[in-house]
Amino acid sequence: MRPDDPAAEAVAYGRSLLAAVAVLDRTRLTCLRLNSADLHFDAFFSDPGYAELCVRNLALRSRSEASPARVRLYLLDAEGLGWPRPAPWFGERFDRAQLNAALAAAGLRGTYLHDPRVWQFFDPAQGVGVQLLRRPGTWPAWESGGPLRAFLHWMHASDSVSLCHAGTVGVDGRGVLLVGAGGSGKSGTVLAAVAGGLDTAGDDYCLVGQAENAVWARPLFRILKQDPDGVRRAFGGSLADRLDPLNWQGKHEIHASRLPRDPFVDSLRIVAVVVPRIGGGRTSAFRPLEAARAMRALAPSSAFQLPDGERQGIVFAAALCRRLPCYEMSLSDNAAEIAASLEGFVRGMP
Repeated sequence: MRPDDPAAEAVAYGRSLLAAVAVLDRTRLTCLRLNSADLHFDAFFSDPGYAELCVRNLALRSRSEASPARVRLYLLDAEGLGWPRPAPWFGERFDRAQLNAALAAAGLRGTYLHDPRVWQFFDPAQGVGVQLLRRPGTWPAWESGGPLRAFLHWMHASDSVSLCHAGTVGVDGRGVLLVGAGGSGKSGTVLAAVAGGLDTAGDDYCLVGQAENAVWARPLFRILKQDPDGVRRAFGGSLADRLDPLNWQGKHEIHASRLPRDPFVDSLRIVAVVVPRIGGGRTSAFRPLEAARAMRALAPSSAFQLPDGERQGIVFAAALCRRLPCYEMSLSDNAAEIAASLEGFVRGMP
């Protein structure tokens, strides 16, 4: 290790945490046995409240103890275990690219979140991950809307499967992938579609796979996010008045149980990539879009919201947009019309 090499020190710290969980007494921890897209994993929590959050908001199936786990995650807080508090970053300046390069050279993946002070490390070869917080409840502000997001990304990432920052809308098992930067209308479009009786595999993040004869999307989380005005446009005031306080983004996190019907399905076959655009007219309209433009709408938001997803995310998005027909959807200002237009579009796709 070179002197004053914070990335190398971070790698050494990650190895020490991974070694510590290898001898940790699991009987002291709350265990969830879960299945995600046929990947069995066990998640061990030092904070039962964190486990309850994951049970509530993850769209993953529980599994029996008889099914062996391929991955073990340890979601820990130092206070609950009597461990030293998480180390601060080891240098004056945090360089994510430098950290990712050092981790990759060591066969690891990971990240550091400054505020709150959180470390996450994953060893793909051993199938072991660890997250260390200062004390119970000090997870990042966005964790309730996407619990275990980085670990789900690391567990599934491959040439053919990726966690994508995208929404989904479908009917009868077929659907579209809605892509674009934050504020482009993805979540509002999904909520309008759900209010109109359509299904979804997620409005913000989902797992997307490219099989030989089909592209599929599966849900990772069982909540939809939308600001109060968007909720009222889709459902009127009756739903908005019953929801929990706004999150850190000024949005409601709407659990499936709060909706008139549970719109989440296990899987959707994706038949097109759609880039929504707020139009404001009376009717929505679709027009073909070049694959390169659709890829530019999908790749940056997916790749750069994950700790180390740039290269793999861009390659995956490019392949997906070359494979599927791509469209721009100019959105009307009427939620019911948006839902009807999307249903007609999906039903009309080959």
